[in-house]
Amino acid sequence: MRISVLDCISPLTLDIESEARHDAVETDRAVNRCVAAVTESLKSPSKRFTDFQRQHLCQIFFSMRHAHRAIRELLRSDGTDPMSVNVMPLVRSQLETLFAICLIVENSGSLDLYLKDGWKKLYVRHIMAREECRGLPRVCNDLREQATHLEAFRLTSGVTEAEKHTINEDELGIPLPPGVESERIKQFPSPLGVVRRIQDIDRKKMLKRLYPEYQFLCGFVHFSPASRILSTLLDHRQPISQLSTTGQKYDIFQKEIAAPALWFDLISIVQSCCEFVSVYSADVELVTATAEAWQSIVNKSLVGRVVWELRTRKLLGALA
Repeated sequence: MRISVLDCISPLTLDIESEARHDAVETDRAVNRCVAAVTESLKSPSKRFTDFQRQHLCQIFFSMRHAHRAIRELLRSDGTDPMSVNVMPLVRSQLETLFAICLIVENSGSLDLYLKDGWKKLYVRHIMAREECRGLPRVCNDLREQATHLEAFRLTSGVTEAEKHTINEDELGIPLPPGVESERIKQFPSPLGVVRRIQDIDRKKMLKRLYPEYQFLCGFVHFSPASRILSTLLDHRQPISQLSTTGQKYDIFQKEIAAPALWFDLISIVQSCCEFVSVYSADVELVTATAEAWQSIVNKSLVGRVVWELRTRKLLGALA
């Protein structure tokens, strides 16, 4: 599957407030209120999620809030520190979480796959270290303690004995015990894989539109010139940096780093909370918190306005 511009373009008819500035205090307030509302909602029983799943979903939202704080810290330099370019991988993680949340809301079994896949990666790394360090008593003691924690995590993640034995067979060539059949843990899908699996038409349209933005952010994670160029321009020790004035460098920082980072971070968090309106539609605080947060996004972000038109307006209903 390939997503082209023609697949996801959504022409706008209304412009945003072009001179509007991003208000950090207002954003923090919106993030805190939305996360508080959705985690409070997740305390209530739901036919869609088990108690354990709801607890883990709360942890995902707390993690998004921590990442938001880290993003704000990295952007405090106002274009005077090339380190600020490293905010983009964090923003990519926030947007990728939105894709995952959309899949989990549609299919709660995807959360089980997410946990199993996460455990598998930890376990493979563990057995790699165990096999390499068999001759190092000090390390072996540490690994035995780690194995105890991994086993506890395996049970809470729902990984079966058969799945664990299958990993041992695939990675170490250890034959399966008699009577045990092979059970492989699939990999949790990437954002493109998520788009393939989404059934809700509006949700799929929204994620298709956000996918090119995700690819843009991936350029700051993979070996790409984007991060190198921007960090060089902001580094006063580099000769090329001397070709731009302080004002020009500040403009570059705002347009290429701060603005996309702040808006995609906010959109990712608020829309992830919004997706749970489909589960807790009677929760007035959740609907109100997300609706109010979106009013600022719609008026100040072009991508936000597109997401609003494609998905969020209908999702929030009358309060939209």
